[in-house]
Amino acid sequence: MTEVIRISNIDNYTQENINGELILRPIRYITENELYMAVITHSSIEECVIKKRDNNVIISTNNSYRSVLIDIWKSLCCSSCFMLPQQVVNISTFNFKLTRENGEHGYRWCEDIHMSFQNKNAKGTLKEIIHMVKENNLTIDLTIKLQTGMIIHFHIL
Repeated sequence: MTEVIRISNIDNYTQENINGELILRPIRYITENELYMAVITHSSIEECVIKKRDNNVIISTNNSYRSVLIDIWKSLCCSSCFMLPQQVVNISTFNFKLTRENGEHGYRWCEDIHMSFQNKNAKGTLKEIIHMVKENNLTIDLTIKLQTGMIIHFHIL
């Protein structure tokens, strides 16, 4: 076989090599409601890219829910950005303290954002990520592997 096979928009397909055959399956993005109905406990982020919508600057490529969320908060309240920590506190669904807490009432200090916050479980953290993406004109392309092994894809463009 010497002919070249070209496939447009290859990023819209998952690729798998089974017994020497390339299998392409179209990616089906789930809705936000379907994402919230998924059992996220014990899942893992396979891929996550969050960008600013206006200039495509990458905010996060982390693979843990907490790290992705901290990257978003950090991008909003850095010294050259448009928000003060108090403004992030006002739009977030998380509980914050502007003081350095070390385990008091579940608060943990985060040096990256110079605030303490109470953790939430994976589902609560994922909801906050989506909330912050929507509130701050960001995009997200997210691939999650559920505990069952099922792969789900979600995006906000």
